[in-house]
Amino acid sequence: MLLSQSNNIVQSLDTIHPVQFSNDAERFAAKESARRLLQRLETPFEQGWRLSFETPVLIAGVQMILDLGIWKKWTENDKQNPGQAVTIHQLIKWANANVDENLLRRFLKHLAGLYILEETDVDTFKPTPYSLSLGDTVSHTDQITQCGTDHTIPTGINLPRFLQKYDHQEPVDKAKLDNYTDMTGGTDFFATCASDPVGKGSSFIGLMTALRNHKMPWTEVYDTTELVAGADLKAGNPLFVDIGGAHGLDTARLLEKHPDLPSDVLILQDTPEVVAMNVENLDPRIKKQAYDFFTPQPQLHSRAYFFHAVPHDWPDADCVRMFSNVKTAFKPGYSKLLIYEVVLPKKGATSLMTTLDLQLMNCTSGLERTEEHWGRLLEEAGFKIVGISKHPRAVESVIEADLA
Repeated sequence: MLLSQSNNIVQSLDTIHPVQFSNDAERFAAKESARRLLQRLETPFEQGWRLSFETPVLIAGVQMILDLGIWKKWTENDKQNPGQAVTIHQLIKWANANVDENLLRRFLKHLAGLYILEETDVDTFKPTPYSLSLGDTVSHTDQITQCGTDHTIPTGINLPRFLQKYDHQEPVDKAKLDNYTDMTGGTDFFATCASDPVGKGSSFIGLMTALRNHKMPWTEVYDTTELVAGADLKAGNPLFVDIGGAHGLDTARLLEKHPDLPSDVLILQDTPEVVAMNVENLDPRIKKQAYDFFTPQPQLHSRAYFFHAVPHDWPDADCVRMFSNVKTAFKPGYSKLLIYEVVLPKKGATSLMTTLDLQLMNCTSGLERTEEHWGRLLEEAGFKIVGISKHPRAVESVIEADLA
């Protein structure tokens, strides 16, 4: 290929920006095309090097700068001075602890070499949308890295040897085979989070919030109009019980969709340490309740019992237990069970779906399920699927189930 033709291709690729796409589906399609392009252009050495050598120290640099509080200060500065490049000396002043100048320099140059930052001059760096998101606590993007260093990266390192140890059996029951417990020497993922609610537990909840911020709201996938219109709110029973709902983002989205809902009909349930947090500044009409979903459901005759990204953490037998507690609280012909989770296709699963599936196996011996699997599981708990709501831009689907 002539040099001029090659330069034209590179220049053309460098002009592509997200604002050129009319919607997120088009942007995502272009992003996946770029991923395929990278796969074609990289040599096997380059790909192996990127995965096993570039990435680990990249994450280490992102985490170190996160620990030093620099990302947050940088983001605050950028709000006042958009796009401003700053020197390494300014970054050191923003640090909340001592840091060797050349140590920081070495990491900054690596981050710039992988386009996390833009190196505009010697020891001078300009932020990118991703680096700014690391200092924006509302997005919880920083918690993706924190949860990685707390949980998914060390367990990922342990996983191949764990699988080899147990003859490569599929770990789908953490009571029998659990990679996380194998790594820690006896403590599973949820026990670890519960024992350290402001550290490893907090990063997990932060990750879940980041995922929920990123993914399409369930209220855009499932039509909630009939759900609310058919509710008998005068009976004193709840409308919506969000079981294992973390910071309450899904409940808040229902309230955004139906802003005239009264108080005490929206119930957010999670473990005591989670409901004690007040991260999202929830509307006071949302009632928080500490609850263990393996115990009888205290909220009777709700219009809807909702699970988002909860059953996929648990093996089938435990899911049957949690669904059975919902069943005993059901009002026949009125209540609904709603599950917002991945429904794996037989072919063509996206990388986000497959990543979620394998990280569940990595940390909790969990899994994402196919439609057929969901049907068998719910039937065992005494339910039947009456509908699955999907959206072409959503990674998850809303499964609606009723008593069998």
